[in-house]
Amino acid sequence: MRRRSGIVDVVRHRVAWLALVAGVAASPAAAVPALTQPQLEGPLTTRTIEFPDLADAARAGRRVPIKVHLPQWSGPFPVVVLSHGAGGTWDGLHALAHHLASHGYAVLALEHPGSNTERLRRGMRFGANLRAMTRDASEVLGRPRDVAFALDQAQQWNQSHPELKGAFDLTRVAAIGHSFGAYTVLAVCGARPALDWLEPRVEPGGGLGPDLGDARVKACVALSPQGPGEPFFLEGSFASIDRPVLAITGSRDQQQGTTPANRRRFFDLEPPGGKVFVWLVGADHSAFSDASGSHRASLPSRARVDAQPIVRAATLLFLEAQLRGDAGADAQLSVRGLQPLVHGAVTRIEVLRK
Repeated sequence: MRRRSGIVDVVRHRVAWLALVAGVAASPAAAVPALTQPQLEGPLTTRTIEFPDLADAARAGRRVPIKVHLPQWSGPFPVVVLSHGAGGTWDGLHALAHHLASHGYAVLALEHPGSNTERLRRGMRFGANLRAMTRDASEVLGRPRDVAFALDQAQQWNQSHPELKGAFDLTRVAAIGHSFGAYTVLAVCGARPALDWLEPRVEPGGGLGPDLGDARVKACVALSPQGPGEPFFLEGSFASIDRPVLAITGSRDQQQGTTPANRRRFFDLEPPGGKVFVWLVGADHSAFSDASGSHRASLPSRARVDAQPIVRAATLLFLEAQLRGDAGADAQLSVRGLQPLVHGAVTRIEVLRK
């Protein structure tokens, strides 16, 4: 009875939340304040379970720590895999993980050992370490396989784990990543990595790399995606993306040589079909990650507090549309639907589709 009641509560809250967004969007922008974070919070209490010592035996015991965020209610829940940026941890997108879990998703927040905070700080050579990890062949080609490992692990937990048995609906899976994590989830959805900058060399030493896609992942959200050029992609990398993609970036999103214009070019090069691009004028690179709610600190960002409500709302609407088939949510993923959240450092929003 508790499970049914919880599901009913989720449905009722979702309807009310979408109606709230729609109602605000239909009113004159000057007459209504932006939705606040508490209004965007889901109805479910959440819990986390940490698995810091997981290792993939098929890849020489490569460590892939996973923090699971999920509702207190019984599942199964749609699954979202999170991939952090270069130098991050499994808490790099903690606020988004909690937000999605509060709306009825089971979230697998990964830590990629070859590109985490520990590696970034090695020898206190931050710039050199950042460059090295984003060109490290084992890391660039290994991160998408970490996503596959996490889904394999969830399948095992579904069968026998005392707290997680039956929690994961593996027929409804999405992946979300920021920066290096955006590369990761795009590769999982069919983008082909460039071999040109990998160290050590991967034969033939240039051109498009292997297909690292995982058919279980039905859609992805790329926060700060990269266009063509060093270190991840070529112009032909994106033609093989064969699933819906939500990309979110901004006019100040510049990092490691990747410019805002290059990130917009990513959308131009994607094939049509379920592609959505959200552009936030005033948002910088670090605005798209948020570790708040964890014991980790986020990199400074003047726009984070204003960008994050939009990121969370757009992401949830996209997932509702892609994993739950909610046409109303898809309709609200628009300038009109998100405009009430535009505030402060974020001065304007664009939403493109193809």
